[in-house]
Amino acid sequence: MTRTLPKGIFKRGDVYAVRFSVPTELQAVVGKKEIIRSLGTKDLGEALGKRREVLEQIRASLFSDFEEPVAPKPSTTHHRGPRMGTTVRETAHRWLSESDGINNSTRARYRSILARFEEYSGNCEVTKINRELALGFMDHLKSTPSPKTGQLLSHRSLSIHQICLASYWRVLEHWGLVDGDMKNPFSSLLRRLAGQRRKVDPRKKNLRPVTRSEAEALLSYIANNDRLKYQREMYVTVRLLWVTACRLGEIAGLALTDIDDQGDHIRLKITGAKTDAGNRTVMIVGPEDCELLREAMKRAVVAEPVCPENKGLLFSRLLRGGYDRTTGHYLGKALEKARKTLAMNADEWDMHSFRRTGVSALVNGGVAKEARNLAVGHSNKDDIGMSVYAKRGNLSEVIKSTFEAMYKELGGGL
Repeated sequence: MTRTLPKGIFKRGDVYAVRFSVPTELQAVVGKKEIIRSLGTKDLGEALGKRREVLEQIRASLFSDFEEPVAPKPSTTHHRGPRMGTTVRETAHRWLSESDGINNSTRARYRSILARFEEYSGNCEVTKINRELALGFMDHLKSTPSPKTGQLLSHRSLSIHQICLASYWRVLEHWGLVDGDMKNPFSSLLRRLAGQRRKVDPRKKNLRPVTRSEAEALLSYIANNDRLKYQREMYVTVRLLWVTACRLGEIAGLALTDIDDQGDHIRLKITGAKTDAGNRTVMIVGPEDCELLREAMKRAVVAEPVCPENKGLLFSRLLRGGYDRTTGHYLGKALEKARKTLAMNADEWDMHSFRRTGVSALVNGGVAKEARNLAVGHSNKDDIGMSVYAKRGNLSEVIKSTFEAMYKELGGGL
C-alpha cells in the first residue's frame, strides 16, 4: 500500500508524515539531506490537506533572511502570499522547489540560468525586471564565454536561457508578483537580424487528430487496467474529450455547479479561460455520455476530496500539481503515460488531438466558421479551425462536396 501513496507522504506507524528534500546549497548548513515532519493524523485525506501548509513552514524555516519570522498559520487555500520573498533569488528558489513538472536535469539547468540572472541583476526585486534588463542580460550572455568550455554560448544555449526566463516570468505573473498587463520582457530576445536565415526547429510539428480506433484503444486500455490510480477520472475524461472538443484542463477543472442537467442533454459551463471566447457553454447530447456524466456526478457528491480546494469538483480525488496547482496536471500525465503504452502511432497525436478531431468533424459536417469557433472557444476573427486544428485532419468529405458544387455550377464537364 505504501507504493500507492502520493509522493513525499509515508506512514510512521499509523500516523502520516511528510518528507522534504533539503536543497543542495543548504544541506551543509542544515546538516541533513531531508526533513521529516508528522502530519498528526491517521486519515489520508486530512494528511493531504495539511501537507502543503507543513511544507511551506519547512521551506520558510530554512531561510534566515526572510522579512517575517516563521510562525504557525491557520489553514487556508490561498497560496499567493508574499511570505516567500520577492527577490530574484527567493522567487527562483520557490519556483524550482514547488514545481513538480520539471525533471531533475532541466531543474539543474534552470537553477544555473537563474543564478546567472540573479548575479547580473544584483538579486533585485522582481518588480524591477523590465525589457531593458532582459535585453542587457542577453547581450551579456552573448559576449561572456562559458565557464565550462571557454567558448561563447551557442544559439541553442541562448535559446534555453530565454525559454527558462520566459517561463520564470509567467510563474511570477501567476503569483501576482509582477504587472499582469506587462508584456513578458524575456520574449523574442533572439529575433533574427535582416538577412539571417531562420533557425530550423528539429522538433516534429505534425500532430494530427486522433482517430476513432486510437481513441477506442485508449479507452479500452483504461477500462481494463484496474491498477490505474485515476482510472474512473481518465475514462470519463476521454469520453468527454471525444464529444466536446474541450481542452483536458477544462474537463478536469469542472465543478458540480458548472454542470446543468437538462434531461435530454447536459450543459457544461466552461469558466476561467484566458479569453472571453474561451468562457463558453458546451453541451453533451449523446444519451450514453449523459448517463456516464450523471454517474460521475453521483460519485463526486459522496467522494472525499484529497484537499480542501477540490471540494465541489467533479473529480475531487485528483491531486493538484504544477506551479499553478491545477487538477489537470497529474491527470494529464496519467493519460499521456497510458497513451504511450499503445503501439498506435503515439508520436503522431497527443491528448490535445481530441480537440483537433472535434474541429475536423465540425468542418466535415459543414458547420459555419462562427459556430465552430463558438463551440471550441475561439474568437470569430480568424478561422483557427482550418489553420490550426483541422489542417492535418481527413477533410475528404468537405473537399469532395466542394468539387461537386463546382462541377454543378460549371454545367458539367466539357
